[in-house]
Amino acid sequence: MIIFDSMCANINTIQPVISEKFSGLIWKIKVQEELGLFAVESRNSDLKQVAFTVLNFINGEVHFKEITYSEKWNLNLAFIGKENLIINSYANADSPESKGILSVNLANGSIIWERFNISLNHVQDSGLQVYDPRFQPRKYSWIDHITSDVIDAQPKELMHKSTIIFPEIDNSISLPAFITHGQIAGDIFALSFSGKKFVSFHEVKDDFFEQRIIVYQGDKVLIDNIMISGIQKLQPEAFFIQQNHLLYIRDKQEIISHLV
Repeated sequence: MIIFDSMCANINTIQPVISEKFSGLIWKIKVQEELGLFAVESRNSDLKQVAFTVLNFINGEVHFKEITYSEKWNLNLAFIGKENLIINSYANADSPESKGILSVNLANGSIIWERFNISLNHVQDSGLQVYDPRFQPRKYSWIDHITSDVIDAQPKELMHKSTIIFPEIDNSISLPAFITHGQIAGDIFALSFSGKKFVSFHEVKDDFFEQRIIVYQGDKVLIDNIMISGIQKLQPEAFFIQQNHLLYIRDKQEIISHLV
């Protein structure tokens, strides 16, 4: 990992914070907005192994990286809270049926508790809704994230407005003349933030596509990176801004963060 000193970006600069590469493909990211953390689920199909990582995208601190558990493959990331991750276990790779839950310490990846006799139905900040798959019809109950103790009544869901900013499709945008580009395919994703313009689009390259992200201000290009190349299908938008930080994925195996 490359960690850069996270200083305040001035009006004409972009300050790099993180460049973090993974051994598997980045499959899923969940953000803990208040703490400036994100959890990553990465998958290595050759090894049939899923791993989990927690990073601070503001200061570059790695809480833990690519930890695996006794079940190597049939797991996925369900939730990141202020103290823990909730990881969902599945019966097998071909079944979407939940069968088992792990609660993992946010600081070091150690297991707080694991329950293989319950399945996850719904997750929220104040509790987990679970059921015992051995019984029909299903009977739902609520348990605590940290202790797994049963909660007597359904907890009140804590509503909060997300501060994550995603780009929007803007095919009417005219890229300035100082940005050279080839044939653009598909939609252009764009947003404006802190006096800067952020755009992402696909270019046709030798019968394939490559996805590019550009950040500019006035007539100055601050970032011009290829997020992925040699692809046959157009990718969805692949960047967002949270707490004044731009985050995007490069080559499906690297997370980049910049203070903008």
